[in-house]
Amino acid sequence: MPRGFHCGHSETRLYTTERYRINAQSFKVLLAGRLGKYTITQDYLTDEHRQFELFDTAEWGRLMLFKISGKQCPVPLSLDNRSASNKLYLICPYCTHQRQHLYAMRYGYACRTCGQLHYPSQSEREEARLMRKIRKLRIQVWGHNWPEVHNLIDNSDWWPKPKGMRWATFEKHRKGLKSLENSHNHMMEKWLRILPHI
Repeated sequence: MPRGFHCGHSETRLYTTERYRINAQSFKVLLAGRLGKYTITQDYLTDEHRQFELFDTAEWGRLMLFKISGKQCPVPLSLDNRSASNKLYLICPYCTHQRQHLYAMRYGYACRTCGQLHYPSQSEREEARLMRKIRKLRIQVWGHNWPEVHNLIDNSDWWPKPKGMRWATFEKHRKGLKSLENSHNHMMEKWLRILPHI
């Protein structure tokens, strides 16, 4: 969430968008790779957050060992064999839970919970959340290239059914959109009634 977008309140939360993250799937090649030193090729990370050494351990199997702020930060790789996809996870060094992403903190890598990070949407006001829902559903139905997809003044009641979409699916989406757009219109009417008195 951009700084200053807090409706007059001082910012006290850290957001996931303010921290760089590493994705588990980008390390899948290391499961069969040679042991030794590696560098993550992402310029936005510090040198300490980019460089690690790959080890084989009895307890965790493959493990990436970072040295950040003078301390060792181990990040084990965990292959989940419960599905056919053999999904790879990173183990958070602090809670030891499987995670798809870890975030680069000043002291090392941590999951969103251990890093006390929040999603920007958790600080949205009611009207901002409603507007985001409407735009998301419109894009899902008509796509990003539809001319009025972001225009919340324009009602989507008369927009045509996209080619290839079933009528039942289209009617279901349109019903959901109508409910959301009506809520948004009522909210805007309240604002317009209050506006002249401010």
